[in-house]
Amino acid sequence: MADFIPDRNRSFRAGDALNFPPIDPGAAAMLVDMVNWQVTRGAGMERDDVAVDYAVDRVSGVLVPNLQRLPSVCRGMGVKVVYLRVGCCQADFSDSIAPFRKVMSATGALDGSWACDVIDALRTEPGDISRLKTGSGGFLTSNLDRHLRNMGIRHVLYTGVITNGCVLLTLAAGFDLGYHGYLVADATATFSQRWQEAAEELVGVYLARIVTTQEIIDQLQAAKPPKIPAA
Repeated sequence: MADFIPDRNRSFRAGDALNFPPIDPGAAAMLVDMVNWQVTRGAGMERDDVAVDYAVDRVSGVLVPNLQRLPSVCRGMGVKVVYLRVGCCQADFSDSIAPFRKVMSATGALDGSWACDVIDALRTEPGDISRLKTGSGGFLTSNLDRHLRNMGIRHVLYTGVITNGCVLLTLAAGFDLGYHGYLVADATATFSQRWQEAAEELVGVYLARIVTTQEIIDQLQAAKPPKIPAA
């Protein structure tokens, strides 16, 4: 994909928005936005207007392997790992945003259910954080912002599904809230390569830095101060 080339005649340039400090692991959180019903055939991921083969293959072949690797690195460096689970608390799904009410009802996405749980391949560990969200954007439809601010979080890594849906809307809100964002592109998935590339291009203009799993690991390792040997 061609790099974005800013128009130097404009008062605003892409680099201005993304000119934030290097990542500080102690003030960073990794968001994993993905639950069973979103990525399991026959459990709710099917859509009438879009084939899901690409998404299934990308989740199993690209996203999951990277999300089995990155959280362990993050935990070891003090980065908080936060799981966003899209679902409801009310049995009639009345606490969902209106556009999601039908699909949440059909999939049984209630808090505490299998549908609304983190997939088995990404088991949570003690110290991880889990937050229920009742719509697409994690900041708008959950108490995520308050929780992150209480912990002093300034840098946020965005992963999960769908790249041009929940991930994008959470990331965009995070930008307005002042978080320094990183879209870990190969730890996200959507329904086509074209949609994936379009989402990355849109985000990379000024909403967040686009990184790979290995690139963000390298940045975290470079940012962590070396241990001082005991005298």
